[in-house]
Amino acid sequence: MPAGIRIDFDVPMRMRDGTVLRADIYRPDAPGKYPAVLIRTPYGKDRAFSQLVHPVAFAREGYAVVVQDIRGRFASDGVWERHRMFEVEGPDGYDSVEWIAAEPWCDGNVATAGASYLATLQWITAMEAPPHLKAFAPCNGDIAPGIAPPPESGVVAFYAAANALPVTALDHIDRLEAAGQDVIELRRELERMMRDPDVVLRHLPFRGLPIFRFEPIRLMLEQRLELPTADAWRQRRRYDRVNVPGLHIGGWFDQMESAVFANCSRLKREAASEFARANQYLLIGPWDHGSPRSAIGEADFGPAAGDERLLRRFVLDFYDRFLRGRDVRIPAVRYFVMTANEWRTADSWPPPDVRPTDWYLHSRGRANTADGDGTLSREEPDDEPSDTYVYDPSDPVPTVGGRFWGMRGEVPGPRDQGRIERRNDVLCYTSAELPRDLEVTGPVVLRLFAATSAVDTDFAAKLTDVFPDGRSMLVAEGIQRARYRRRDLVPEPIEPHRVYEYDIHLGNTSYVFRKGHRIRLHVTSSNFPLYDRNMNTGRAVGEDAEGVPADQTVFHDRNHPSRLVLPVRKE
Repeated sequence: MPAGIRIDFDVPMRMRDGTVLRADIYRPDAPGKYPAVLIRTPYGKDRAFSQLVHPVAFAREGYAVVVQDIRGRFASDGVWERHRMFEVEGPDGYDSVEWIAAEPWCDGNVATAGASYLATLQWITAMEAPPHLKAFAPCNGDIAPGIAPPPESGVVAFYAAANALPVTALDHIDRLEAAGQDVIELRRELERMMRDPDVVLRHLPFRGLPIFRFEPIRLMLEQRLELPTADAWRQRRRYDRVNVPGLHIGGWFDQMESAVFANCSRLKREAASEFARANQYLLIGPWDHGSPRSAIGEADFGPAAGDERLLRRFVLDFYDRFLRGRDVRIPAVRYFVMTANEWRTADSWPPPDVRPTDWYLHSRGRANTADGDGTLSREEPDDEPSDTYVYDPSDPVPTVGGRFWGMRGEVPGPRDQGRIERRNDVLCYTSAELPRDLEVTGPVVLRLFAATSAVDTDFAAKLTDVFPDGRSMLVAEGIQRARYRRRDLVPEPIEPHRVYEYDIHLGNTSYVFRKGHRIRLHVTSSNFPLYDRNMNTGRAVGEDAEGVPADQTVFHDRNHPSRLVLPVRKE
């Protein structure tokens, strides 16, 4: 046991319906009352996925840290109903906060912590507004789990849906077996998924996988494969119920990056009190969905990017201010600038010295591959021919780097895109060499004029940094489903061969393109298995046994000025 730290294991916490949840409690081994941080997890309390809040380290700073298995998971009693998490986890989160506040070792001030699914649990608890909750710090997560990229894009985070199953299902299967159920076939199917995920991911139709026959597993998967309706989306996101300060932590290469920014922004406008609206903060580093570190993908952003003590101090300052009442100044936004490799602060996002700048697409009709004639410049287009390619769902563009976590055979973050830039279904538009450094800080958007021969399709984009040696390193990426082009979760069919304007959001970034480098934009129609491949039929995700190839046309002329909008920081 660490010196000066007391750890109590499997402490029972009784919920309002009598169900007992269990937690490990870390606190200073000395008399007194301490502020507390609650971490609720479905992954096992002995391996809390809390990112910058390490229980022992925080106990040494004078906090009590309570790490709890949620209902129906590992040491806790009850049944895990993931598809009913709002109905179940809200009351459990509320009761857990109030249980902690009443303990003799707690001073009545409680906050929450945790990343990914644990961040979702924090949101659900915050929306229940327990009286003793004083702050929350959701990291790399959203109000609803598994919704990435932003649902407004109409696209499903396909790999995340499949990858989450083995992580969450094993304990569930063990419980079924302990209850006397026959789980031999279920366990065999799950082991097959873990052994060879690529075969499973490419199975058509995806919903025809044998594992869908098992009701609890089917409900888990369907929750991740189906977009919410516009009404359901609004009903879940009750920002007006949150009345505490928040520290919103994310990574430039995390799949939940857009959600972190969007949720912080919404709370600044809609939280339940002026105090809460005025105290929402952003902390964004060059990280993926895992623990912060300096090296990611094929880049190393220097020791400050992964300095554990520095990053822990950022989080401790937040808790110290709102749980201990200490006079600590916290910047509204603290963000890491990639390639400059430094932390900066700002009063708003994007920073006030950033200006949206249009970079127009050009070509002579042959922008296919990096060797084509596609260019990117500040000059508006005149009369130019369009570019075309064929998107075949049976041969999607493979995921190479980017915003994801845990993909077998691939690593997230900035990766050289050279091997996909040789594909004929990838249009490339490249700028001239930059005469000086160019800092891009803020949201990146592609305004694309395009048509398709299909009844539905996707358009995907990537922003890359082309080095003098030819490497094309990924900076940001995005995708948009045609029938969700209004970005309001209300599908609207498209007319084949008709030109539509699409806003493709590539998320937020902060990156300095160095002098002598070039800016490159990819336009294609897939990024698989990161996102589900559109089968071009208009049917629901996972239903099609085969897809339909589509002829795609990208326009960039006087009447259809396709352009990349970069948030450029003034020198």
